[in-house]
Amino acid sequence: MSATCAVAPAPSAVLYVSGPYRVWVRRTALVKAQRLARVCAPLETGGLLLGQVVDGEAHVLALTGPGRRARRSRMGYEADRAWDNRLVARAHPRLHYLGDWHTHPGGPAVLSATDVASIRGALTAARPEVLHLLLAGPADMTSPVAAFFTVVGGESAVRRMTPEVEV
Repeated sequence: MSATCAVAPAPSAVLYVSGPYRVWVRRTALVKAQRLARVCAPLETGGLLLGQVVDGEAHVLALTGPGRRARRSRMGYEADRAWDNRLVARAHPRLHYLGDWHTHPGGPAVLSATDVASIRGALTAARPEVLHLLLAGPADMTSPVAAFFTVVGGESAVRRMTPEVEV
């Protein structure tokens, strides 16, 4: 095959970094979140981030969509936690809850005070760090921007993570 016909393979993961915190996000998980954002627009939607922590780095390997009883509106999303918990137990028994994701159709990639309070509510002694993926873009979510955040117990600030590497 000539070099002019060769197409570089799509990256399989994106690394997000904030200080010592590193998160690898599988490209297929980001694509699924973007698809769900478009399908549910102009209403907010969301779900869980699932994966593993290996050598101190989080690896987001999958995500869920909204449950049947999730409450979605133009300005808010409330998860169906009973559905989320059943799905995790049934479909992803080897994966762990790492955090949540949701969308802001027609809004900025900035967490609201309600978003931050919800994320902080997921912190526990057993889970001192929680991730959050926010997709924001036009009302139809045709070209959303992904923003990753981490909340660490004992820190007042929410850390916005920067995409560093695609592999």
